[in-house]
Amino acid sequence: MSGSGYRVGNYGMAQGFLALVGVVLVVAGLLGFIDNPISGDGVNNDGSGVLLAANTVHNLVHILTGALALYFAFATSGEAQVNGVLIFGAVYVLIFVLVLVSPTFFGLFNPVPANTPDHVLHAALAVAAFAVWYLARNSSSTVAAR
Repeated sequence: MSGSGYRVGNYGMAQGFLALVGVVLVVAGLLGFIDNPISGDGVNNDGSGVLLAANTVHNLVHILTGALALYFAFATSGEAQVNGVLIFGAVYVLIFVLVLVSPTFFGLFNPVPANTPDHVLHAALAVAAFAVWYLARNSSSTVAAR
């Protein structure tokens, strides 16, 4: 056999993380369209009275990023899946920074600006993604192809 190899390791951690986060984000996005105290535009359509303030665009961002996580979880494998965790983390760093700079996401979230729990959740998703990426990446080894 030649010296070529492929990476094997703890990719299940990456897939599990992406699948869980993907489902939670899609459900959270859909939940935002239903009157509830957890997520949505609130009682006065300004984000008041809900834990996580979100308007229609914000809900769609949750659904789209959840779909991205589900894509990486189920349409990729191995090293590509681990790199998907890194990409997902980078997307949430970008979202965190942009929404921190402009809680209305430069007017797209008007009249429901992101609130403190939104910021905490965005930062936590990014940190968790980078931690999973680091652990999954470093738990891999190269073995010779058969």
